[in-house]
This record gives sequence, structure tokens and C-alpha cells, in this order.
Amino acid sequence: MNQNLSTVLICPGQGAQRAGGVTDLAESFDQLPAEGQQAFRLASEIADCDLWRLGLSAEQADEARLRRPSLLQPFLVAWAVAEHAAVAPGVGPLSYVTGHSSGINSAMALSGAISLESALRFAWQCGTTMDQDCLERPGGLLALVGAGRATAEAIAAQSGASLANHNAPDQTVIGGTHESLARAIRVAPEHGGQPVELRVAGAFHTSSFEQSDALNRRFIDTLEIAEDFTPIVGNHMGQTIESPEQLRDELRSQYVRPVEWQSVLRTLYGAGVRRFLTLGPGNVMAGLARRYGKGLPDRIQIQRTSQLRS
Repeated sequence: MNQNLSTVLICPGQGAQRAGGVTDLAESFDQLPAEGQQAFRLASEIADCDLWRLGLSAEQADEARLRRPSLLQPFLVAWAVAEHAAVAPGVGPLSYVTGHSSGINSAMALSGAISLESALRFAWQCGTTMDQDCLERPGGLLALVGAGRATAEAIAAQSGASLANHNAPDQTVIGGTHESLARAIRVAPEHGGQPVELRVAGAFHTSSFEQSDALNRRFIDTLEIAEDFTPIVGNHMGQTIESPEQLRDELRSQYVRPVEWQSVLRTLYGAGVRRFLTLGPGNVMAGLARRYGKGLPDRIQIQRTSQLRS
């Protein structure tokens, strides 16, 4: 893959992980690069939980536990740092970094906007307040495969759910209570959408998280952000973020407004990015980039960073 092309590094958010999937990084903790070991140790200390061991477990109860935002969000940051450290020579210079949903925490760390410890602590702090919203307002997310935005909005209106992610021209995600999503599952086929339940702890990017959104602003306001960092493309309308205040604006209301992933990819392509590198866990980000790339005037190169390991 051509390292001379303008490159973006893409970090996934909640729902990307699978039970026991941390072995995709390394067969054992000792096989992680030093930076990865440091990231998982620090994440585990901050979250008061052995996140590497939790990620190894294929037990259903442990998989459900890892979905909790207070554990999953620092886990994803540690994963991103570990995987990037393992493949850094093959990545080359980055023009942009971005993250889907909570992947913004990983993007901030890898862009140099904030330190690793700050990223992990911020992820845990915000995740802790979101845990409470998950308990008080139980819900989830439902992908509607084959449904465009207008169709998804019609299904959401009919079922009492809300638009949560616009991921691809033919894939939109809605969020809501379990009851509203059950109604959406029933009516989606009438609109030509195939419903797929996502492995998440709550109705992220909807009004269900207004309480934690308000509480998390205190962490955002005190976050130490560097003046100079690799530009980040935000989830809200795909704007380019190049200053501390722009980054704070992106983080405010992060989980109560939809992820406009199509706008993110359009911004990157419009800025000349032709090399899209996607971190794990999972391959959802690579799949969405491939969908976006179909029919574009210029061909884009898409690769999972795990393929760069020697």
C-alpha cells in the first residue's frame, strides 16, 4: 500500500469488540509492544479492572460486563494504542485521525491532542456517568441494513426511536428503549430495512444520554489539550478539528446527537485522503469505507492496520 498517499487512521467505537477478541492483538499480554502493555496496565488501573483479562474472556457474563461504557471506553483506547504501536512503521505519516463515536477518545490520543493517561482517564470518567444512564434509561441500537436516512427516520418515527448513526448510504442506525426497538424490528421489513441488533449497552447518540452529557462537560472543560496535533475529523457534520476549542466543541453533546459518518468520509475524501487505515477491534470501519468508496471518481485504498504486522 502506498504510504505517499494522504492517509487517515480510523478508530472504531462501542460495538466493535467481541468476546475473547483481544487475542486479535496478541496471543498473550507479553507479546504486546511495550506501549501496548503500558496502555492496558494504565487503563486497568484507572478502571479498577484487569481489562486485558476481561477482553480475553469468552464468557457471556464478561462480554456483557465489557459493554459497560466505564470499561469499554478505556479498553478501546488501550487497544488502539497497542495496535498502532505494533504497526507504526507500516502506517507512515498521517494527514488526519478520526474515530467513530467513542473512537474519538482513541483518535485524541493517537493524534497527540491529549496524553495517553488523559485519554484513558477521560474515557473512564465519561463512561462512568454513562453507565448510570444505561441503568436508568435502558435501551440499545439497531442497524437498519438496506435503509437510507429517510427510510430509517420513517421507521424511527413509527416505532418511537431516534436516528443515532448515518453510517453508509444503505446503513443507518437508530436508538431507543428496548420496547421502541422491538417495534422497529417488526416494522422495518415493511420499509425494506433489515434490522440487526448491535452489541451495545445503551441508546447512544440519542436523548437517553442527556444527563451524562451535562455531567461530562466538567471533564471536557478541564481536559488538557495540546495546541498542535494531527487534525481530527469530528462526528458532527464531519468538521475538521485543529484547535483545542474546536475539539471541546466536538466533545460537548457527543453522545446526544447522531454520528454523521457519511459526512466524516466525505470530508476526508474532499481533503484529498485516498488511504484509509482502520484499527480494530473488528472490521466494521473498513466495511463502511468500502461502501463509501464505491463509485468515487478516484479509487481509495482501504486496509486494516492488523494487515501491516510483520
